[in-house]
Amino acid sequence: MNPTVAAIALVTATAGAATAQELAVTRVRLDSLPQLEVLARQGFEVSGVEEQGGVLFALVVATELQRAALGVAGLPAAAVTAAAPTAPAVNFRDFSAVESVLAALVTAGRPVTLDTLGTSWEGRPILAAKIGTPGDAPERPNVLYVGTHHAREWIAAEMAVRLAEYLADSLPATAAGAALLATRDVWVVPVLNPDGYQYTFDVERFWRKNRRPNGDGTFGVDLNRNYPGFWGLDDLGSSAVTTAETYRGPSAGSEPEIQALIAFHAAHPPDVSVSYHSYTGLILYPYGHASGAIAPDDPLFRSFAGTPLAPAIEERLPESSRPMYFPGPGWMLYPTNGEYTEWAYRAHGSIAFTVELTSGCCVGGLGYGFDFPDDSAAIAQVFNDNLPFVLALLERTDSVIAGAAPVAVRIESLWPEIRIAAAPAGATRTVEVRAAVGSTARTLAADTLDRGRRFWRWRGPLGVEPAGAQVRAADLNLGMGILWYEGVEGSTPGWSGWALDSAGAIEGRRSWRAVGDTLVSPPLNLPAVPDARLVFWTRHNGSLFLPDRYGVVEVSRDGGGSWTPLARVEGAAPEWYPVSIPLGNADGARLRFASRGFTWYVDAIHVVGTSSTPDVAVAQGVLGVSENPVRSGRVFFTWTPASGDVRLSVFTFTGDLVHRTAVPAGAGVVAWDLTNRTGQSVANGVYLAVLEVGSEVLRKRLFVARAQ
Repeated sequence: MNPTVAAIALVTATAGAATAQELAVTRVRLDSLPQLEVLARQGFEVSGVEEQGGVLFALVVATELQRAALGVAGLPAAAVTAAAPTAPAVNFRDFSAVESVLAALVTAGRPVTLDTLGTSWEGRPILAAKIGTPGDAPERPNVLYVGTHHAREWIAAEMAVRLAEYLADSLPATAAGAALLATRDVWVVPVLNPDGYQYTFDVERFWRKNRRPNGDGTFGVDLNRNYPGFWGLDDLGSSAVTTAETYRGPSAGSEPEIQALIAFHAAHPPDVSVSYHSYTGLILYPYGHASGAIAPDDPLFRSFAGTPLAPAIEERLPESSRPMYFPGPGWMLYPTNGEYTEWAYRAHGSIAFTVELTSGCCVGGLGYGFDFPDDSAAIAQVFNDNLPFVLALLERTDSVIAGAAPVAVRIESLWPEIRIAAAPAGATRTVEVRAAVGSTARTLAADTLDRGRRFWRWRGPLGVEPAGAQVRAADLNLGMGILWYEGVEGSTPGWSGWALDSAGAIEGRRSWRAVGDTLVSPPLNLPAVPDARLVFWTRHNGSLFLPDRYGVVEVSRDGGGSWTPLARVEGAAPEWYPVSIPLGNADGARLRFASRGFTWYVDAIHVVGTSSTPDVAVAQGVLGVSENPVRSGRVFFTWTPASGDVRLSVFTFTGDLVHRTAVPAGAGVVAWDLTNRTGQSVANGVYLAVLEVGSEVLRKRLFVARAQ
């Protein structure tokens, strides 16, 4: 066993119960960001990462004994914020005060119905406030806001309490607000972990878990690692050690607090939900259990949460390290399993978000962290910053019902994996996905399409790009193709700025790698396609705790004179995943990948478009062509699929053969690349394309008029 892991494992297995004032925010020196995985595998919650003088430090909450073990294991650690008793809270409310606030709303005649979902280990009620019309109605969507899975996150509890007050008092005062409440069943659970929460007021400020007696002298389960979804998948996303901060419990759903929320979901399955936490300033959504995992409803999640360039929540707290909350899949922060949003999404189709509230300003380089200041103005600012996202979810809940995604078809990637997201048109339907990939053509899927099943994936041969793909359904007949691609194998001229890397590409043998510099493309020789999308595969070694380390993708349409951002890439991603960005008219454009201080890998760059490939419904006996005259670097031929061998040949008008390829039987599309990998191009002029389909021969005269 790795000596670092062994030393920490020894102390976490024998540490026993933490006593009062023993837990403290601890700074752990790191040699590199991958060492965060060592901490996570031993059950430490990494609550932050900071850089001082070029040295990285992780922030964890640890006991004195655990700090000593970290030092022995070669990870020097020191307490920087002790959990000493503090003055009585003024603006933060303990559990009895939360109960009083909710009861007061009912007494004051506000539209609030209180319910007890269940009780905690110590017998406290798990309270839910239903805002608006009493009772349930199947036609009304359910919207849930839940706070305080983790006891020490006081700002998360306060966010949920203030939200209940706002929804019950301020929102009904407007006609639009009253209409929203009349057409939705809105629920707020301010404190899911009442025992642990009260313990942070009475005994230990930095306590995280609930107060389950574990039977070995220790207490507590991490409630946000106890859900049945991916529970116990590995020891990176949760821990089996009872002393660990991320201890997942003896079994999935073992905790009464989690059982109460599971029963609530069975009775009132939310269409949309938010789980409030602190701290970092993030909007996270499924998936979170594995790096690179993309949820089927990813386009819908992004339509709510926004993009890193245009997120849904702005940060207005003075001196905050982030001007905006970063949106992305949960694994970009760190992997988790047994977590709420993944379970709610997989079990009930809920479009569920984790909002990590701000860390505040950067006092002493630490930020406020868990010990958010007991300051009414700061707390009010956090609430006001998050309120627009709350209201947007309420207003747009109808778009979630029946899985209505914002677009009918979304291209995630055509190479080296074909990934297409297709939304149902209000009802379940059968969809067929076909593709021609290199010399292979086959049906990828013919499946029933409903909630949670919108992606089809097929890994094509390495080093071979797809010629195109089609998605077919009763009300959908759309062709898509690759207009331009770069495989990063080192022979394509015109690129500059990054090094080639051969340590595990997603396609072929190489990818690009950079730290702190830029990669610039040659001009893209593309047809004028209005709906083009840029797709590339990426992985990166960063951290959402370090917002100064990121990458940005830019486009120039004036030869490099000015650049417009297309996308921002940030966080931890050790596994490859695709990024798909609207590009618009890309004719003559140039791309730039600019790294701002973090290790970034890019591979399989391609531009896709729906207009470039003709409708797949080509008349029998006709050879279709994507453009004529040909002005781009690739042209697509289409025909009605038929049985028998197929061969495409292209001749000059003097009879010289310039291109020939065999096409699998049953295919209906093939591409001719006019620029080969050594940069040589087909000359302009008149050509004859001949397609042999069994005994039938189809011909098309083709004019090539590309810019030279």
